Amino acid sequence: MQRNITEAIINRRTSKKSLDQPVSLELIYQLLEKASYAPFHKREPWQAKIVTTPAEKDWLYEKVIATYERKGLIHDEESQKKFTTKMTRLLKEAPATILFARELIPENPRLDSDAIQATAALIQNFSLLAYEEGLVGFWASSPFVMDQELSEELGFPANYQLIANYRLGYADPTLSTPKAKRSPVKQWASSLL
Repeated sequence: MQRNITEAIINRRTSKKSLDQPVSLELIYQLLEKASYAPFHKREPWQAKIVTTPAEKDWLYEKVIATYERKGLIHDEESQKKFTTKMTRLLKEAPATILFARELIPENPRLDSDAIQATAALIQNFSLLAYEEGLVGFWASSPFVMDQELSEELGFPANYQLIANYRLGYADPTLSTPKAKRSPVKQWASSLL
């Protein structure tokens, strides 16, 4: 189904729910390759890890739960139940998860900021391209992101920081898509002088 850019920008919605249908690794690579045409300065400041198999999902889930325990987010039976239920739904039951990391450039604050912005542009491009393919996504900065120890356990270089996890699946046609609400443009944009 071919959709235009305006329609994709206006109608794409975040969704935590999707069909259980697998998303092919090849399709994810194709979408990431197209998404990589996001603007950046100097060098591509991003990396991604793709999670599609049951073994990968289980391994990621265990690492995330261990991170929550280490950080003190899981500290009793109630928090254990909350996070295991949430991460089961987000990670184990997702047809696919993409973990996005950005390069850390502490010696140059401008380039460091550019790395965050460029990676966000990559993720937004990915979201729009996924929508074009009939996929829905949930772009999250869960409590396990930005944990450097976990980032390195996941295989990202020491000079990269995990900044987003992205749940991906095929849109469920039985679910209604809510209309977006935005403030009128003149409430937040104005001429400089």
